[in-house]
Amino acid sequence: MKLGIFRCVAMVTLLAGSVAFGSAQSSSPQESGKPPSVKQLEQQFFAGLREGDANKVLSYIPKSGVNVGSQAEHVERADVEQQFHAKRGLYCKLFDSSCIDAKIDLGNSARPCSDRELLTGSQKVRLASSEVTRSGVQQAVLVAEIKSDRCSNAGLIDFIFNLDADGWKLFSIP
Repeated sequence: MKLGIFRCVAMVTLLAGSVAFGSAQSSSPQESGKPPSVKQLEQQFFAGLREGDANKVLSYIPKSGVNVGSQAEHVERADVEQQFHAKRGLYCKLFDSSCIDAKIDLGNSARPCSDRELLTGSQKVRLASSEVTRSGVQQAVLVAEIKSDRCSNAGLIDFIFNLDADGWKLFSIP
């Protein structure tokens, strides 16, 4: 599946401002049995990234795995767990800039940063979320627009979630 349309949805979401559909809930999602609203998902998920809470983020990975990167490479959940445990691969991309395996660009003083560093140490961070239905599947698109002079990968970060029987589960990690 090509993810280009999701980049367009992400841009429209940011341009329109932070938009979330769903009703406000007075009780926590666990108490009511309902999944969190898209806005609550945005707050909870990005808080997990900012706090470096790998277990929280792992709780959003479905048993079937997740698509990772611009080429949407499918990674099994067991592989994600192993990368998180070994603190390599996806763990580095999400939480720890120091272990990101990237080519050094001598013409650019900026370096690649983890999503956590982008969210916590950038000059400007704007978050937005939207809900869409695609091919009968309810999806949430969470977007962070990052401005950072230190990080070569600043820009848009968009996470796509599918709603299933277990609640919101990651479909795609950029």
